[in-house]
Amino acid sequence: MPPRIERILLIQLRRLGDVVLSTALLDDLHRALPQGSIDVLVGRHAAPLVAGHPLIRSRIVLEDRGTLGTARLVRASGYDAVFDIQGSMRTAMITRASGAPLRVGWKVRGAPLAYTHALERGGSPEYVVRRRRRLLELAGIPIGDSLPRITLAAHERLQGEVDVRSAGAPPTGHRVAFALVTSSPARDWPVERFAKLANALLDRGVTPVVLTAGTPAAIVGTLRALCPRAILVPALDGNRDREMRRFLGVLAACDVLLSGDTGPAHMADALGVPRVTLYGPTTPENYAPGLATTVALRTPGPAVRIRDENRLHREGHDFFSGVTVDMVMKAILALLEVAPSRVTAGGVHAD
Repeated sequence: MPPRIERILLIQLRRLGDVVLSTALLDDLHRALPQGSIDVLVGRHAAPLVAGHPLIRSRIVLEDRGTLGTARLVRASGYDAVFDIQGSMRTAMITRASGAPLRVGWKVRGAPLAYTHALERGGSPEYVVRRRRRLLELAGIPIGDSLPRITLAAHERLQGEVDVRSAGAPPTGHRVAFALVTSSPARDWPVERFAKLANALLDRGVTPVVLTAGTPAAIVGTLRALCPRAILVPALDGNRDREMRRFLGVLAACDVLLSGDTGPAHMADALGVPRVTLYGPTTPENYAPGLATTVALRTPGPAVRIRDENRLHREGHDFFSGVTVDMVMKAILALLEVAPSRVTAGGVHAD
């Protein structure tokens, strides 16, 4: 490392889950370089995820200036170190333009010019946060094992509680958030199984809270028809930034998240919400931290290449044949057994 690092830039532009996962590196950087200030370069859609983080001095939003304008701003900022977690041609160019004495990234095309330290992307499967921390190790920065972190203000948590109750959830009792879809139909647990599980939870006094923002209307309609008592939380705000923060508040107001392999699973980790994640063609080794509060369920078998999963899905392959409703119910109930009780005053959890 250079003898003194005071200004640091972390680059992770896109994919909500990837931006959340990269926040874990902030703790390592702060611990190793407590005198340093950390900025984050992020894309517009993901920018709300890092708002209010106590270790981030400022956010640079790529779309505010475009690639060239952002590169000029980064150059003028005089960073001592830039960590390009994204690893694309665009972010490599911005990293190179920074002129920082320490520039760390992946061995992408053009890397010899972009970075002073570059790492191969491949290797054996491992939790993606641990893999990204290897970039810090390459620069001589000690690493830890903290999880990603999203910071919500007290008023945002209160708004989440208000939004859940406004949708019809009772103020007491456990809640399980449902995220019905992922970025790929092959990775989606069938909605009929979500509905069957929702009915079974309701019979036990547990409220299913369905996060419907971004979910096709036909899927939401099917769930509503099969489980009329489920609580549906729609998109909450026309402003994208406010909508994301309110979505996070609703998630924080629940006790467990049930989803496929998708960004909200990582958001749950970052908010301290236990999760049950259903993996179809993908495997949990890369995207689950393996904690008691992060349960991964999957039909045994090898992972499927991304380019093949949707074709196999269209041909009728059921990647979730071994993930039953009873299995998922058992995992959720085990997490709820250790969840704190909800009290009515302010909708907070009792210690």
